[in-house]
Amino acid sequence: MYERSVRRLEEPELVSALVSALLKAGYSRDTIERALIRQAPVDLDVFSECYKQLTEASAALHGTTEVRRKSGVQQAA
Repeated sequence: MYERSVRRLEEPELVSALVSALLKAGYSRDTIERALIRQAPVDLDVFSECYKQLTEASAALHGTTEVRRKSGVQQAA
């Protein structure tokens, strides 16, 4: 009877948590972006910034700046 408005994914903390979980599972940026968009409208600027921060932090933690691909899945090294 009543339509619920879909919550937009625009809070950096929430987007970061979702992206982080999917990165840890080994998904590529494109796959993560598509998965989130299927669930709810996504602020792509926030998504892009969160993805960049997480991959840079991961690269710094592991002492590398490159991103490696394994079996078609992009992972932060």
